[in-house]
Amino acid sequence: MTSVDAERFTYDWPTNWSESSLGARSGALFTVEGLWGAGKSTTAKRLAALLEAEGFTVALVHYGPRVGVIDLLSTWLTHEPLRRRSGTGGYDKPHHATVDVFLRLCREAYHHTHTYRAAMQTHDVVILDHGVYSKLAYCLAVLAEQHPHRTYAELLLQLHGVVESWFLVPDQAFYLDIPWPLARERTILRGYGSGAPQSVERLLFLPAYDRAHRFVARAIPERITRLRPGTDDLESVAQHLKGLVLSHLTPPATNGVS
Repeated sequence: MTSVDAERFTYDWPTNWSESSLGARSGALFTVEGLWGAGKSTTAKRLAALLEAEGFTVALVHYGPRVGVIDLLSTWLTHEPLRRRSGTGGYDKPHHATVDVFLRLCREAYHHTHTYRAAMQTHDVVILDHGVYSKLAYCLAVLAEQHPHRTYAELLLQLHGVVESWFLVPDQAFYLDIPWPLARERTILRGYGSGAPQSVERLLFLPAYDRAHRFVARAIPERITRLRPGTDDLESVAQHLKGLVLSHLTPPATNGVS
């Protein structure tokens, strides 16, 4: 685990995170962030439906088509990971964290530049149901395991240096902040864990992932809106997100009638 000082660090996230090198973008980008089991996909799906009812063209994106090298890389990362994910001895054992992170960021760079940006050229709104800052938090947690004497702030700054040339900064990110034990129970109920040996190690990784996710959310509060769903039903959460999204958007044209 990284130094406690890192948890108290106020991080001045660089404000010039790239847009210029990849050209202008048209549609607005929103992401739903959070742990496995936080309800990202379900919430994003309902939010997309609400925005479509308002007249916006909306693309709800998970990853996009997997072709060529990206397909091979994704298959390899799923079935031949750099740490074992079945039985025991995976997430709690040393592994090649730097290579793991590098390969995942290669895949993420492809999605940002080829999938997400393309969707933004043809839709008013693009919603990512698996987050982008969540991916940085995952990388941060993995690297912190291998470098326990480095602070989260140092590691996050290094990650920024790697991704800044291609990273699409969301117009706003929504972090579904639920306690990791609740996320774990939800994951188990969905069949990913407990009786599913291939997911046991993922559940063991949740506390570290949760710490890293909270650090990222604190580090860049102007980019990430933290939401605590609690016991609210899905409709309440989605309606709240709809209001936040609409504050960023210009009302769509209505058949030429002003």
